[in-house]
Amino acid sequence: MITGLRLFSTSTLASARQYKYVVTRKVARKPDLKVGDVKPRKLAIPRTAPKFPEYKYGDSKIYKQSNKGLYGGQFLQFGNKISEFKNKNGRKWSLNVHTKSLWSEILNKSIRVKLTARVLRTINKEGGLDQYLLKDKSARIKELGPTGWKLKFQLLTKKENQKKRTYYQDLEKITVNGQEKHVYFQQSGKKFLVGKRRLLKELYPLVKGDSDLTWKEYHDQHKSLAQEEVIEKLHKYNYDFSEVAQTA
Repeated sequence: MITGLRLFSTSTLASARQYKYVVTRKVARKPDLKVGDVKPRKLAIPRTAPKFPEYKYGDSKIYKQSNKGLYGGQFLQFGNKISEFKNKNGRKWSLNVHTKSLWSEILNKSIRVKLTARVLRTINKEGGLDQYLLKDKSARIKELGPTGWKLKFQLLTKKENQKKRTYYQDLEKITVNGQEKHVYFQQSGKKFLVGKRRLLKELYPLVKGDSDLTWKEYHDQHKSLAQEEVIEKLHKYNYDFSEVAQTA
């Protein structure tokens, strides 16, 4: 007779016990600072910006090798093996860990990673590594761990870059002074060769004038304006659009 939690169990109780070690991690709280706030004396500012966003549940302090792979929130389990005569012998249930090369369609390359047999079965059911990592349910976020979180960020970044590349490829192109330029949008019989961000920069010195208006204050006031509204404001200041637009 053997008692204890079996790692191959798929019951709700088993999942709850596994995630308990993930959601109860004590992650140090970081102060929510804004521009202009006084820096706390003991706050260390890193020299370089982090490459990946912070994982909500932090690194595991127990069974630390799970931080370097896809372990699905699983950990070593301890229990007792009870004989016919009620004698208890302590034992542990280890994880069935493999090292696999999994293909990513989005990254267009194989990713070599450590993962448990249960996670591998889940990946096969989901239809691939990309589908497993990109699922947004809270349970999936909990079981990703630091490694899965970083892989997910890489996939999302790649997808966003692909969208931007497709967007620029679909834009109309015209030749201006021997150079090929994109047409971002058309309005009032003009083809604009710049986007909203550039138009806001052109509007800033006109709005500021001789006042002490900072760029941050100006940007906070105007960032929600549509392109048409920014153009209307430029018209009020008699702005010369020859550098940013061509007649259609």
